[in-house]
Amino acid sequence: MGSKSIPDRWLPYKACGKVIEGTRIICFKVPLKRIVQAKVVSSNEIWDIKTLLKAIPKLRAVIDLTNTARYYDSQEFKSAGILHTKLLMPGRIIPPETTVTKFFNAVDTYLGIDKDSLVGVHCTHGLNRTGYMVCRYMRDRLGISGTEAIKRFEEARGYKIERNNYIADIMGKAPQSPDVGKETIVKPIKSDYVEYRSPLNEDDDEANRYESRIRNYNGAGHRSDRHSSANRRDTPSKKRFIDKQSYSRSRESFFEYDYRYDY
Repeated sequence: MGSKSIPDRWLPYKACGKVIEGTRIICFKVPLKRIVQAKVVSSNEIWDIKTLLKAIPKLRAVIDLTNTARYYDSQEFKSAGILHTKLLMPGRIIPPETTVTKFFNAVDTYLGIDKDSLVGVHCTHGLNRTGYMVCRYMRDRLGISGTEAIKRFEEARGYKIERNNYIADIMGKAPQSPDVGKETIVKPIKSDYVEYRSPLNEDDDEANRYESRIRNYNGAGHRSDRHSSANRRDTPSKKRFIDKQSYSRSRESFFEYDYRYDY
């Protein structure tokens, strides 16, 4: 995968979730350099650092779990006054506890700096590695059960965690072998939209206005929603064609991809 390629499966996922219930953590897919998206994403669907900061004005810090530094220049966050931590984490495998502890400590530190700000977490899709680490934090640091942690994360992000070994480990069970197959099915959560209210100040209009920005960006016109609508309208023969190819490569990004681990 070259430095100017859209990551596999990046397009179908919505850019950003909601603040996770009972936390000040918000998760999103990796923001990419604008030039990488220019030919495959419409201008109003660009998800770069500039768009991210506009969508989440209360963002104070970002923890990057991707296993590469090619997606963006972290200095762009730092120049905007956003704290940034990079934890290299290969996809699909359970990370060592040393990495998990570093994540916990980073979240604790960032949340302690400003009592009314948000900490953002992302991997490539803001779902599997992100979900694992955030759910572990909720379970181990906040005392939330594994089942409830997964439920809260999935409802906030809008998708189900796809890696069974991650889910098993969060639940305290013996994890299965890593999922190294080529096919990954996007599993959106179907739920009614719930307006976010700041747990710190019910009258904080600024804190609650950001949710409208996220909703607008992730609205019905978003590419991932159009994919879902298109799938429902497909004839059986066309759907078989899509099913065969869509998960081995992104529907809109055809390039060679190393499936041994996610970047």
